[in-house]
Amino acid sequence: MSDVGLSAGLLLKQIGTPREVAAFFELIGRHKPKSADHSLALVTDRLYRRTVPGEVFDALLDQLHECQRTLRSVPITPGFWEEFDLGDRSAGLDRSASNLADAFQRIFFAIDRCVEVARLDKKNLGYFRPLRLQAFEGPKSYEHKYMPLEDFEKPDMRPIWLE
Repeated sequence: MSDVGLSAGLLLKQIGTPREVAAFFELIGRHKPKSADHSLALVTDRLYRRTVPGEVFDALLDQLHECQRTLRSVPITPGFWEEFDLGDRSAGLDRSASNLADAFQRIFFAIDRCVEVARLDKKNLGYFRPLRLQAFEGPKSYEHKYMPLEDFEKPDMRPIWLE
């Protein structure tokens, strides 16, 4: 299975293995009740399963930074990662970090960077290209890159990056 990439126009940034990215969303979901409005839908639904349109990038970043603040208060204890069955290879997770925000720093940084690139696209092209998670390499990456955006919006669609 290919690593997961975050697509923003022409940029495709590697963010981790499917298990690492799934752990990221699982842990955000667990700590969602600590959020200000108990809803992080742009992160836990739109980014996880669908696309994030440019018109909501500011709100996405607000929710993402709220997640980061919340996860910063969650310490990582010995054996913490065992429940996620992450395997030996690590592509986007710092397993030596002392808290969850630092452990997932690569993912947080990649999302920030992709939003910057998407905003440059808006400035240069006149329109936003939405953010989406997809396979990083191999045949699935090619397939996901050219997949119609409407296909990401199907109501009960499983996240394509988990294929």
